[in-house]
Amino acid sequence: MKLLNLPEAFEQYRTLIEETIQPTVFIETEERKTSLFESKFAGDPYFPLSMEYPKNPEGQPLKLLAQINFADISKHLSNFPEEGILQYYIDGYDDVLGMDFDNGQNQKGFRVIFHEHIVSDGSQLVQDFAFVEANEEELYFPVEKEMALSFGADYEPLSVSDFRSEKLYAKILANIEDNDNLVDLFYETLNSTGHKIGGYPFFTQEDPRAYGDYTDSTILLLQIDSIGEHILWGDVGVGNFFITEDELKRKDFSKVLYNWDCY
Repeated sequence: MKLLNLPEAFEQYRTLIEETIQPTVFIETEERKTSLFESKFAGDPYFPLSMEYPKNPEGQPLKLLAQINFADISKHLSNFPEEGILQYYIDGYDDVLGMDFDNGQNQKGFRVIFHEHIVSDGSQLVQDFAFVEANEEELYFPVEKEMALSFGADYEPLSVSDFRSEKLYAKILANIEDNDNLVDLFYETLNSTGHKIGGYPFFTQEDPRAYGDYTDSTILLLQIDSIGEHILWGDVGVGNFFITEDELKRKDFSKVLYNWDCY
């Protein structure tokens, strides 16, 4: 059985491409109000009263970008938690949304928080997040509406955006480099866009993991793409979070790599 739908022009490379296939969970969105426990983009987070809410260096609260409740996801991805809630907060008061260009793992402007044990008693949770929206007119945020998430298990091959593709797809690209139509088709076929967990990333610019200390951050924790009317990273960009396999196994989210770029 063929795992991928490939254009006829690339059938001769099927074996090479399919060897890169990884499990992926694709994300669909629905604009609606969510409970504190649900998976979501934006909205109010699950947050125990006993914890200190994440803030930027100026003391302003970070805003929830995404919340993933692993109880909502089938056991499709290796090494990911099977339960607990993983959250992504970013700085909406910052023009670059909390990303540090010199150190993508610097969580001063963003935060990744994992709640391994979930408290079901609402009286132990923060219920009022008005303090996050207190200066809403000053906020710039890529997700404009609260969205509930649903998940679908799938598989995908290495994307041409991924820094590893330069080596793994070198033969293919060398064979088609003189045919602009084939090159465009190849990039379109393996672009890896969309909202997802696991699998491979999409970038509008270059992969930041190709250099320095990030080459081991091969696991795509989350990708949020500019899809629809209410998600927009700059000029139709994309945001991604990465982690090493060892860190994921240990549920250590202190060195997650955060990147977003746009055209």
